[in-house]
Amino acid sequence: MSSAPLPAQPQNPNKPVVVGITGASGSVLGFRLIEELLLLNQRVELVMTEKSYQVIFEETGLKIGGQDKAQRVIQHLNLPTERVEQLRVYENNRLDAPPSSGTHMTHGMAVIPCSMGTLGRIANGITDTLVARAADVTLKEHRKLIVVPRESPFNQIHLRNLSTLAQCGAVILPPMLSFYLPDFGTIDGQINYTVGKVLDQLGLAHNLYTRWGQHSGALTTS
Repeated sequence: MSSAPLPAQPQNPNKPVVVGITGASGSVLGFRLIEELLLLNQRVELVMTEKSYQVIFEETGLKIGGQDKAQRVIQHLNLPTERVEQLRVYENNRLDAPPSSGTHMTHGMAVIPCSMGTLGRIANGITDTLVARAADVTLKEHRKLIVVPRESPFNQIHLRNLSTLAQCGAVILPPMLSFYLPDFGTIDGQINYTVGKVLDQLGLAHNLYTRWGQHSGALTTS
């Protein structure tokens, strides 16, 4: 006997994007990504490592702790309060949270910024935190994992870990400076460039910067 037909699935389910913010400098990159995702009406599941809290405060003035983290993030980003419904924040020690399971469907994950400590955990399969476990799940389920490493210069250990993740299918997307368009002439422009590249990898449309060929100064060939 044949099995009963599966129920029809929605063509474009709004699966969440998992965002991990770690203790590396550059927390503004993570928050800018969250802001853009929410403005795109994209659900977000956010995990911040314990070591990120001090860095976040030093760089943004946002105090993270206690309850209502989603509300604090929304207020910090100056977004409408209704966006809170699209944002879920999980503690890094909550290994029972949805992103830790492969049966929990997601659109992918970005670790932005990614510290070298978190990088080492992910590259070596050490899943004792939710950020590392969620990244591990993203890899094993063959979903898009984007790692935005923040360190300079890299030593050989960092490079081996980055190479390992690249071989496993992760996208290594360091926040590199770009200069060839006027869009990139400010700090905000550079941030938008990196965040836009992350959104490109997730297959999400954006207008954070002018693409090559869409500006008046683009080179033409005869």
